[in-house]
Amino acid sequence: MAKFKEIVIFLILIVILVGIFGFVVGSVSNLIFPPSQANYGDKIVKDIGSDGILIATLDNCAKVSEKDIPEGYFDTKLITNLSWCDAKNISFVDTQGKKGYMIVWKTSPDRYSVLEDNVTSYISDYVEGINGTCFMEYNPKTDAAYGIIIVSDEINYSEYALLYNILGLDKSEFAQTYSPVAVNGGYGYGYSGGHGHYGGVDTSPYSIVRTDPDWFYDYYDYGDYDDIDEYLESDGYD
Repeated sequence: MAKFKEIVIFLILIVILVGIFGFVVGSVSNLIFPPSQANYGDKIVKDIGSDGILIATLDNCAKVSEKDIPEGYFDTKLITNLSWCDAKNISFVDTQGKKGYMIVWKTSPDRYSVLEDNVTSYISDYVEGINGTCFMEYNPKTDAAYGIIIVSDEINYSEYALLYNILGLDKSEFAQTYSPVAVNGGYGYGYSGGHGHYGGVDTSPYSIVRTDPDWFYDYYDYGDYDDIDEYLESDGYD
């Protein structure tokens, strides 16, 4: 009976060791030979702040690499000189072998005047100079700012796809903030800041400048938002 128990324990140890060996070999193999394409059912899930506030999920994609990157700067269609810090760059491939990457970060909200304090506020926009889309959020529960940029020359990620498919946000709480608006008789792109759980008139700076730029300085002083000042000046407003 004692020998039987020893044999069972030995077999269990063998199974565990084989499993560990397979995991190590698979991990090393992925590092040396990164996947050229994903399998259907593959998934990348990234908890951006490691706190459950903002989670990105890429279905039918496989991770190629993940690495820390230094602070960097980017412009959106309207807002200039935004930045990421303490960020990670995650590259991936889809089932057709098309490549992309996403930059994700969590940092102090003091870095961003475009995000308002004390309430959940956010922006979503398209990144200038690259085929990329971004989302940034301030969350008062953690008093932190979160950001994600997803980029691919081969895959088009719309604002809608980033907000609702990748981030899984509630449409009733997070409306798209970059959308076509009438400009000088034609159609251009305007920007509206977003809020979750708010009521009443939206007097956020990016909403006012989109809906009624003539009234912007009735609410805010020149110099409060340099990017908006530059935008209004370039559009002929004093």
